[in-house]
Amino acid sequence: MGEARTVHTELPDIDNVQVVRKEELLERVAELASQGFRFITTTCVDTGEQFEVYYHFDHQLQMSHLLVAVEKDDPIPSITPIYFSAFVAENEMKDLFGVKVDGLNVDYQGRMLVSDELPSPPMRKPNTRRDGDGS
Repeated sequence: MGEARTVHTELPDIDNVQVVRKEELLERVAELASQGFRFITTTCVDTGEQFEVYYHFDHQLQMSHLLVAVEKDDPIPSITPIYFSAFVAENEMKDLFGVKVDGLNVDYQGRMLVSDELPSPPMRKPNTRRDGDGS
């Protein structure tokens, strides 16, 4: 699988967004934690071909955001080793979008918000990438 890229040609109208590769996510989150930032929540955007996951942090009323783009079948590392409380937001992404999250400290296996009767994640869009042309 190729490396995910952000689909947005411009970042959304949010100040202080830093785009990071998933391999850098835990290091960058640890830096924010060491600077006294508090984890707020995550936002998942399903572009049709990948997920764009925003992590939102606050320090003395200053917001900072990390953006990680991942292919839909690729896992993203859990930030719960750094911010234990992130298990709620990460389980929510898993339940509603089908985001694969590695290393969750509390993992509800896709059943924190949805029941077994729901066959697939309700917020997940079908993959829009056309086979063979990489677009």
